[in-house]
Amino acid sequence: MQDKHLNSHEVEGEVEDPEEKTFGDDYTTAFVKTLLRVQNNVINLPGGREHFDIYLAKSIYPTLVPGLEELAREVDRIINSDSKLLVPDSAVETIDASIRERFNPCIYLAEYLMRTNPSHGHKNEYQDIFRKYARIEKLRRFFQMKRQRIYKHFMLQPYQGNFIRRHIKEFVHALDEFLKTDNKLTDNFQVDKLFAFLDENEATTFDHFYDVLSKWALKQEVLDYEDIAKFEDERTRAEEIEAFKKMTDRIL
Repeated sequence: MQDKHLNSHEVEGEVEDPEEKTFGDDYTTAFVKTLLRVQNNVINLPGGREHFDIYLAKSIYPTLVPGLEELAREVDRIINSDSKLLVPDSAVETIDASIRERFNPCIYLAEYLMRTNPSHGHKNEYQDIFRKYARIEKLRRFFQMKRQRIYKHFMLQPYQGNFIRRHIKEFVHALDEFLKTDNKLTDNFQVDKLFAFLDENEATTFDHFYDVLSKWALKQEVLDYEDIAKFEDERTRAEEIEAFKKMTDRIL
């Protein structure tokens, strides 16, 4: 009896790619997420500071990745063309030996990148998905790195010792002002819906609240990293100005 649980590859007689099995159904999404988890060193850019892998995901990978895929296909085509010489009846395309000898992978890739330069109006197939997950990853890192600072702000609130559901809206508003998000957090973080399982006077914890907030932030499309990082940017600029003043005072 035929196994009812055979996947589509087995039914069609194809061999399943072990990498696809590892990454799951959406190989492209998993691949993009993997590139965004390589490292998160911060680099200085003309317009500010950025995590290196985020910068690559937004500016380099959308063009480079399809270029490498195209190069791999071309290399495979050239290598397999030899089989036609060994097996005369093979259906593989034949390529003149002089062309194969002159083939330069670096030049081929460079020409592809020039043809598909997004600065010239070309839109690459990976562009949207890389930008989408770069945005999500920046938000994830923000809430991961700023948890302690936000917790300290929570501890300044009068209800921090008895935090119940009806206090959540108050703290969201306080957090809105602290992060300087221009009421975007207050207007879009739906406390009644997200904490519907709690009674009005039922106690909760900062950890539970922060977990819900962080997960919501990764799914919503109203707030970007730039919206919630304003307070950090202003603090950084203030520190830079203060450092510059101290340096000039020493010189004078």
